[in-house]
Amino acid sequence: MRNTDKITLATAAAAVALVASLAACGGEVKPASNSQASDASTATEFASLEAARQAVHKVIGCDETPTTEPIVNPDLAGHTAEYSVCADRVQVEWFQTEDARNAEQQLYADSSQPLALVEGKNWMVVDLSKALQEPASGRDLKNLAEQLGGQYRSINGA
Repeated sequence: MRNTDKITLATAAAAVALVASLAACGGEVKPASNSQASDASTATEFASLEAARQAVHKVIGCDETPTTEPIVNPDLAGHTAEYSVCADRVQVEWFQTEDARNAEQQLYADSSQPLALVEGKNWMVVDLSKALQEPASGRDLKNLAEQLGGQYRSINGA
């Protein structure tokens, strides 16, 4: 087994553990608090996942051809998101409905994993580096939040 295969397997194992951890927290979906919902209502809204990814790319730079697949959270009470990798361990998530965004937001809020994220009206950018026990991504999510009118959040020490 090559060294790169070991790294890929280790990353895949960490990703599976992260999804399992997030799924364990997602049994009951609670609506976002009023302050969270009002913060997101003033943020930029995007017409599609690709539009959100392009806007994120303009601010923090995304890889032309990412080398990883997005980590997709399980379907939460019928709410689904669309996912796209921006860069290793940083992904863009887009939601067709506010309920879907709130469900994903609650899943992350209930997680025991360290996550850094930016929340917008119908999108999120999530840096999973610490949760996957990988080096920091180097992407400035605080600046991204400022530039796109989103809200930066650090969960569990990310």
